[in-house]
Amino acid sequence: MDGFERRKEQKKENIRRAALELFKIYGVKKVSINDIAGKAAVSPVTIYNHFGSKEELVRDVVKQLILSLQEKYQAIIEGEGAFLEKLESIIFDKMEIGRQYNQEFIQTALSNDPEIQQFIDSIWETKVNQMMIDFFEEGKRQGYINPELAQDIILLFTDIFRRGIMSRPDLFAAPEHNERLIRELSYLYLYGVMGRRDRDREYRRTPERS
Repeated sequence: MDGFERRKEQKKENIRRAALELFKIYGVKKVSINDIAGKAAVSPVTIYNHFGSKEELVRDVVKQLILSLQEKYQAIIEGEGAFLEKLESIIFDKMEIGRQYNQEFIQTALSNDPEIQQFIDSIWETKVNQMMIDFFEEGKRQGYINPELAQDIILLFTDIFRRGIMSRPDLFAAPEHNERLIRELSYLYLYGVMGRRDRDREYRRTPERS
């Protein structure tokens, strides 16, 4: 990549960062191209030249956010710590996103936009599936996951759970009201309706996060 291409990519990244900061606070609808241009210190024409429209910029920002979260969660999974600690770190990070980000922007990120959905599905198939396989194999070794469950069944169940959560963006948009609900859903995801008494006490002992 030559100097011109590097400057071009850096300018696009500055626009993405400025847009995300504004969307995070105000949502998508209340933020104009002029607002983003002012924060990124570029002209509105520059934004249109790079992204074509506000809608395409929003899609681009959402895609980059999804990629960054996937990389963040992969680092957690590949890091030190017990399976349950890692799982709770991911769950509570998602809840923190719900606290920090404007509800309307979260709903946009989890929308039924075909292009965003296709991107999420592609990331899931090319990166997340193997990451989840490795994660749940670790869970099996540590005794949290039933070792008799086949990988394809776990992946199918995880995908069903993921799509169900994505259909309810309100769960993460108001975490101060839904924290207990999300914890219970996560427990249900891991242990089912009948639960596991040997893990119940350990799960309940996990310190509450503020």
